[in-house]
Amino acid sequence: MVHISDFRLDSRIQRQARALAERGDEVDLVCVGEREELRVGDGVIRVHPVATEKAAGGASAYLRDYGRFLTRAAWRLTALDLRRRFDLVEVHNMPDLLTAAALGPRLRGTPVILNMHDTFPELFATKYGRPEGDRLEALLEVEERLSAALASRLITVTDQARLRVEGRGVGVGRTTVVMNSPDERVFGPARAPLQWPAEGPLRVLYHGGLAPRFGVQTLIEAWRHLNERPSSGHPAGHSSSGQPAGHSSSGQPAGGALSGRPSERPQRLHLRVCGSGEDRDRLAALAAEIDPERIDVAPRPVPFEQIPAELQAAHIGVVPTLHDRFTELLLPVKLLEYIHMGLPVISSRLPGISGYFSERELHEFTPGDPVDLARAIEAVCADPQAARERAARATQKLSGIAWEQQRARYLALVDELTSQALDHRGRPVGVSTARGAAGKIPDDALARIRRQQVRGTRLRQRVADDA
Repeated sequence: MVHISDFRLDSRIQRQARALAERGDEVDLVCVGEREELRVGDGVIRVHPVATEKAAGGASAYLRDYGRFLTRAAWRLTALDLRRRFDLVEVHNMPDLLTAAALGPRLRGTPVILNMHDTFPELFATKYGRPEGDRLEALLEVEERLSAALASRLITVTDQARLRVEGRGVGVGRTTVVMNSPDERVFGPARAPLQWPAEGPLRVLYHGGLAPRFGVQTLIEAWRHLNERPSSGHPAGHSSSGQPAGHSSSGQPAGGALSGRPSERPQRLHLRVCGSGEDRDRLAALAAEIDPERIDVAPRPVPFEQIPAELQAAHIGVVPTLHDRFTELLLPVKLLEYIHMGLPVISSRLPGISGYFSERELHEFTPGDPVDLARAIEAVCADPQAARERAARATQKLSGIAWEQQRARYLALVDELTSQALDHRGRPVGVSTARGAAGKIPDDALARIRRQQVRGTRLRQRVADDA
């Protein structure tokens, strides 16, 4: 895999690499980070670092950094392939053109997957304020089309993203959706919503990117309005569930999690921000200005393996993403992780999210509006029972797109492509486990795979990392 991000910080790369290694496959990562080798299940994950700087700066610097990484990754991937021939290469955008790093293996018949974490033309245009239809955006759409042509198959993270790229004539009939659902091997089984403590802090959590489009500034600024608001912020005489004020969703009297004198209500709320991005220092300074006692911006990125502990300590999860042509396609992984851990979720009202979850499962607010976000936070805290009921419905909805289903779909795609390569090259391809979940594989291909298992061969895969 080739990817311009650190394996330790990228949950999607970790999920997919571990899914392969657990069944005995060998996975090589050409990416940013430190050299390491991890034994996972019957397989292995090897990290081959490529020296590069994280893409930053203006548009030209951004593209230049990507080009530099592409050149180095292509050399590294080619050298590794000459040493031990890959059976499959998976490239994770951005940019899409990282598929060019796999040109050598592709020319000799090795299948290539382009895993589109994000739609690059929309992301680039919104990041640099380019108008819709801008010449550079049109050029990036050509880059997307050419990159997809180099790939055997495409993966997107949502149906909305699939429809967007297919609408441009990219990957039509060749695209599989593999969603960013939480892996129970990391987070444990889905957790039922918990009763909040009667006293002590209520912890609100945000974990994810810190770029402006993710709306963390809106979240921090909401604390200013929480401190200013004299009451729960509900319409006069009603709670968040529509019940008369002072009653829970069950109709019983309830003071809510922020009961007490109005001046004391915000004091229980503590915000924890964990993320990566060049805006960290600016956001930390804003937090120190608004409420240094109750807003904590982590000084450095939190490794993925520590995220479950952060979620276990939280009571509410927030997804404050702003709305633009790029973010309207997103179903944020942080949202799915909050739901999996039983947290009530307060989320921006975005098309990509509402395609899977509604206000019956989430507490929504207007993107970019700190006043409306403060209202939503107070509404959740005013009726904990209603918040738990929403969280329970969200957990039930998440079960329909659980990682076990996404994992089976992903492994089936890998097995389908490697079995096709087996037919094309006339030599065995190492797949350590034949799974009924991979139902698309023909019976004769499954038989060949089982025969080679006895001989102990292993699939070697390289997945290209870029973030």
